[in-house]
Amino acid sequence: MKSLVLCADDFGLAADINEGILQLLEQQRLSAVSCMTCLPHWNSSASVLHAFQAKTAIGLHFNLTELPRALPLGRLMQQSLTGRLDHSWVRDELQRQLDDFENVLGCRPDFVDGHQHVQVFPGVRQVLIEVLQARYTGQQPWVRRVAPGLTGHDALFKALVLRLMSTGFATQMRRQQLPLTQAFAGLYSLNPDADFASLLHGWINQLPDGGLIMCHPGATGKSATGLALTRQRELTYLSSDSFLSRLQQQAINLTSTPALY
Repeated sequence: MKSLVLCADDFGLAADINEGILQLLEQQRLSAVSCMTCLPHWNSSASVLHAFQAKTAIGLHFNLTELPRALPLGRLMQQSLTGRLDHSWVRDELQRQLDDFENVLGCRPDFVDGHQHVQVFPGVRQVLIEVLQARYTGQQPWVRRVAPGLTGHDALFKALVLRLMSTGFATQMRRQQLPLTQAFAGLYSLNPDADFASLLHGWINQLPDGGLIMCHPGATGKSATGLALTRQRELTYLSSDSFLSRLQQQAINLTSTPALY
């Protein structure tokens, strides 16, 4: 039997996203949740996560693009690549979001990743290393590696951009001896017409034992459009009997512990 981590991103971003993720946790269809703190819908729902901590990895979804002081993603990427990123701002936001996580859940995060994968960006990653090493001198949270393949999805351009932004990331993390996931999947266009079920089971087949798959479910309603409809369709499939049957056929165990470097 192969063990994989299935992680729902964006808990705390909106009430309907929280609702969908909590539904899947109740059904034991997820093994990890990545949380956006310092947002109104984090404060209103986060305490419910206590009930799932024993069997679920709960981490920080580090956010630099959905805040009052946020940067648009394009500008953040540009500043990261050109060395003009304000490291003090990144450090303050990371410390603030970690504080908020710990104040609500009473523990350190099991892992840290990033909303829109900001954890791999040059400049952001340096701050992440410094903060995690200083803050967690004992057991440190693991960090999500983002190294998408160029096939097995419908988002080639996005995969190429992420490969560029993450150049040297894994080497730098390993050099600093921070725990890092080995294998990653879940990247696709997030178009509601995409065949999420086929993509998901393709990733399950491709990933080695201990790999991690991200997903973005939400109870946004069948009349939603765009990304909101994508979230509903992910939720509908992940909560279905078909998903459970396919996991059993593929001999998959959902685990909260990924394989780490």
